[in-house]
Amino acid sequence: MIDVVVVTHGQVALTRRAVRSVKSCEAGIASITVVNTASNKNFELLNDSGLSVTVIDQPGNPGYGGAANVGVGRGVAPFILVANADIWAHKSSLNNLLGVLCADPANGCVGPLFLNPDGTVQDSAFAFPGVGQAVFDLLPLPDRLRGSRLNGRLWSSERSRVVDYVLGAFMLMRRQAFESVGGFSVEYWMYAEEVDICRRLQLAGWKVLHVPASFVTHVRAASTRSSEAKFIPQLYRSRARWYRKHRAAPVAKFLVALMWVALTVRANLPGSNREAYKAARAALAFD
Repeated sequence: MIDVVVVTHGQVALTRRAVRSVKSCEAGIASITVVNTASNKNFELLNDSGLSVTVIDQPGNPGYGGAANVGVGRGVAPFILVANADIWAHKSSLNNLLGVLCADPANGCVGPLFLNPDGTVQDSAFAFPGVGQAVFDLLPLPDRLRGSRLNGRLWSSERSRVVDYVLGAFMLMRRQAFESVGGFSVEYWMYAEEVDICRRLQLAGWKVLHVPASFVTHVRAASTRSSEAKFIPQLYRSRARWYRKHRAAPVAKFLVALMWVALTVRANLPGSNREAYKAARAALAFD
């Protein structure tokens, strides 16, 4: 049985679609909890069509990981699905993930192949960030290279395989694995929370797998696109925090220094986000 937790920031319509899609998977769902991090109180509308969800309001917005922890704590099922509101699961996606997760007791977390709304493939599985990602931020490279293995993107294949981490928009986990590492770290208010928990899962002996036979459509940045610049500092602060936590101190200092140079370059190029990049550069000094 699966406890489903959907984290949303006031997106009633998207949340309704996400919940309906998960319920349509018919995968033995024990409960569905929606954690709303915005201040609106319109989520009683979710049950208008008999969706039978529990809504928890977190108007103080503890961040994605913190909100997910609250939702997970309300259940007891042996498996946990944590999802964004801006997804919809395809019919067999959850059963495919569950089959892989149950195939080996050491499997702690699995993630699907994500699709864009137009059906094209989205980056879904990754290597842990390192020098490559920091260097790529320095250079105005084409999308083809940014989406390559050189930048930590692991292309899907027909078979499930172990990866470093999967996208946090749709993660199926064993409750035992989740609880063994203390859940999501609230140090990451936004961004890198899935990178962090997958790293801690692996350090605890659990495996993380990408399951390309499972399809989930994901509307990227649905809740942040309108105010993208505001979240740029948080993105780089979370990256720096991950480096400092999971890399040796000399390596972390080098990687953060590379990001500082990259942000300095971006802050001096023409564009609407120059001030955001300056703020991001200042955010690197935190922690």
